[in-house]
Amino acid sequence: MLEVGNSLGAGARLRYPLGYWNANGAVFAIATAMLLWLSRRSSFAPLRWFAIGAIPAVLLALYFTYSRGGLVVLAVAAGCLLILSRDRLWLLATLAIGALGALPAMLAVDDRRDLYNALPTAATIDQGVTVLLILLGGIAVALLLHAGLRAIERRESPLTQRALRFSRNPLVLRRIAIAGALVAIAAVIAFGGRAWDQFTNSESLQFPDQPAQHFNDFSAAGRNDFYRVALDGFGEEPLVGHGAGTYEFTWEQLRSIDLPLHNAHSLYLEVFDELGLIGGVLIVGLFGYLLWTGFSAWRAASGPRRDLYAVLLAGMLAFAVGAAIDWYWEIAGLGAVFFLLAGVVVSVRCAQISSTAPSAKRKEDGRRYGLAVAGVVVAWIAAVALIGPLLVQHELKSSQAAAAEGDIPSAVNHAKTARTIEPWAASPYVQLGLLAQLQGDYVTASERLTEAIEREDRNWQLYYLRSRVEREAGETAKAEADVAEAQRLNPIETCFLNGGECG
Repeated sequence: MLEVGNSLGAGARLRYPLGYWNANGAVFAIATAMLLWLSRRSSFAPLRWFAIGAIPAVLLALYFTYSRGGLVVLAVAAGCLLILSRDRLWLLATLAIGALGALPAMLAVDDRRDLYNALPTAATIDQGVTVLLILLGGIAVALLLHAGLRAIERRESPLTQRALRFSRNPLVLRRIAIAGALVAIAAVIAFGGRAWDQFTNSESLQFPDQPAQHFNDFSAAGRNDFYRVALDGFGEEPLVGHGAGTYEFTWEQLRSIDLPLHNAHSLYLEVFDELGLIGGVLIVGLFGYLLWTGFSAWRAASGPRRDLYAVLLAGMLAFAVGAAIDWYWEIAGLGAVFFLLAGVVVSVRCAQISSTAPSAKRKEDGRRYGLAVAGVVVAWIAAVALIGPLLVQHELKSSQAAAAEGDIPSAVNHAKTARTIEPWAASPYVQLGLLAQLQGDYVTASERLTEAIEREDRNWQLYYLRSRVEREAGETAKAEADVAEAQRLNPIETCFLNGGECG
């Protein structure tokens, strides 16, 4: 059985293969756009038929994530492809066929409660087999409808030709866009107030009892508070921010929801909080430049190449939008999708510029490798620098394992090695402090924890740990002062009050 999530706020949601349902939803959505393009533009006929058959299965997988963010990413990816492609009528019909093929399986899932709720029972497996057979039937229907669509296209009837001209008429497209904007404005006026009330309701943190209800739920699942804290943190240090990786400390100090959190669920807001205006402008500029490069590559192309660059841009835009509403940009497998697509469009755009530049200008540009080489060197240095944190984590885990086995000297050596690798990091000093406390050396333990606090002075847990050492050493006044500071940094948390224990 594939892994699903039944943890707090999760419900029965598909976590395979990326480990996070919303990330899966985004991947399935981008894959749907890619399959749409493949169904039309693949030069290998069997691959076109495979794409048609795969769309219902991918849409069913997206349904199993119960991810509203996945639907947003699907709308962005498919919408961008439809807008930029001349074959938008074909693609729209193909998407409708794929959805129609997936619909019977979705309805079948709703009627099979064990599968619907992902219960670990034998009935779930039986129901899954039944839904699989229904899905295969839906795929067969989709393939038949696709064959009919191709037959209609080959017939080139006057009605078909008129529909194609209509779908490619710029004036008609502008009118459709204006009508869509008016409908959106009317929807905001009619339902915006209710939707906003649900969105800002911080009490709606639980996943619905009926998973499919999540699709029509407008609650932010706490995101309104996540975003507010990031903006408040940015207001405290607008220029350079609080430091990389410090959003969780800002959250603990400024939150109004008793919920553990490490990310702002928005790449852009989190960077503005942690790295200030400088970092925020850089990240927005990076994404904006890459998206503009993709758009420029599409605009400069013609024929089938244009549709190829359209789907690449659609995938990039979908990820960029998704990164604004969730934290899955940290999942390497999903982030790699964006940067692989970006790498392709950048290389394409460079080739386009080179082919249109005068020969004398190309020779002159060919001599200017300095900036490009410097960029590659910086990229490699950054990649190598990432080895340091991995080694530190390895040494700290080795230290913890040795301490659990009672081998304190080995545990101390591993912790000291971690400190040597990253003397600016707080975690090695924390481990050394805990090991000293374990040995009853409260003076050293307090010193090491103080050194950790100097490196992470907004981390309430460090003050709490030092208060425990001070309490064991009989320094009650110092312990109470540290507890007071921990409470200032995390006002909602109460586990450390009155000598309590925090997990």
